[in-house]
Amino acid sequence: MSIPIKFSSGRYVGSKVSESSFRHIITTETVFPQGHTSDWHFHENPHFSHILSGGSKEIRTNLMEIQTEGSSLYYYPGIPHQNTSYLAGTRIFNVEFEKEFFNLNGLTIPEDSKVIWNKKSIASDGLIKILKEHYYNDMHSQASTELLCINLLAEDHQKLKHYPEWTKQIIEVLNDHWNTPLLLSRFAEHLNIHPVTLSKYFSRYFSCTLGEYFRKLKIDRSLSIIRQNKYSLTDIAYQCGFTDQAHFTKTFRQFTGMTPFQYKKI
Repeated sequence: MSIPIKFSSGRYVGSKVSESSFRHIITTETVFPQGHTSDWHFHENPHFSHILSGGSKEIRTNLMEIQTEGSSLYYYPGIPHQNTSYLAGTRIFNVEFEKEFFNLNGLTIPEDSKVIWNKKSIASDGLIKILKEHYYNDMHSQASTELLCINLLAEDHQKLKHYPEWTKQIIEVLNDHWNTPLLLSRFAEHLNIHPVTLSKYFSRYFSCTLGEYFRKLKIDRSLSIIRQNKYSLTDIAYQCGFTDQAHFTKTFRQFTGMTPFQYKKI
């Protein structure tokens, strides 16, 4: 590995199509040439990315992952990585935070262990709400974006507090059984906790009900399928465990602030 290059505020591998910068928040859309290989680099600031189309292979010191459209990623500052084999038409939306943003709002930078990029944490819905404001770009978008960013980071900050071990195990179980009917008693038995404990504390630790969490998982899985542009919304609804397109559309709007069709057209 060569000596990595430092990417300062607002700098990315690709070319910028659009950018908005205010109150230490930087939102951008970047595009990439097919087959491009980046230098080894790291980012000065933490940021989240959502792949709108295409994708690439990302290499870190002890990890390699193929990143595809519809995926949401988190980058902790200072972590060296390289991207190769960009697909044709790759477009990525980024939300970056300068250190002053955390100081102003009493927040801490999410840890690198926030493994959003392998589906262990759900933040895609929050990112898409921010994405919507970036493209809507009216007189209220900056205030709305700032609020959404605080909510995104504050929720993660709360999850880093001293939570019991079963809260970590539950994420694995929910991801494995995202589309399987699961009795509360069987669920609690699998986690080796009492059903009353699960019922009492789930919402406190995950900021939603168990049903809402399952619906978030289904919406998260729909994102990559929508971005592929291969299936009708009705087919996607069935693939992701919804009874019909109307239910899918209603739930998608509830969690992302837009319809699946609107997301598809971005």
